[in-house]
Amino acid sequence: MKKFNPGFKILDIFIFAAILAAGIFLSKNSLTKKGSTVRVLADGKEYEYQMKNGIYEVEGAIGITTFQIEDGKVHIIDSPCPNKTCVEQGWTSPLICLPNKVVITIENYGDFDAVAE
Repeated sequence: MKKFNPGFKILDIFIFAAILAAGIFLSKNSLTKKGSTVRVLADGKEYEYQMKNGIYEVEGAIGITTFQIEDGKVHIIDSPCPNKTCVEQGWTSPLICLPNKVVITIENYGDFDAVAE
């Protein structure tokens, strides 16, 4: 009877661990990235909020969406949509509530998209 040999070597395990660690680091970094402006598109109208801690409301297609800005991050507290998926998205960007036609994004991270002269 043959023994099962998975064919993994020490270097394979090291490479897998490095890729996994890099993925976790990059995911955490992108989810907690702080910005300076919150841009809200609600039912065809555009609003811009400075990154000041507080609770804000915006009128969407079916009602009012309430969101919170805190420490450079944003999340939706309440929305009139039936399934509340937007509330469960957490502190991330963009935040999208399809039934209420609300999209919330954080902008001006301080990173450069092009070379500055």
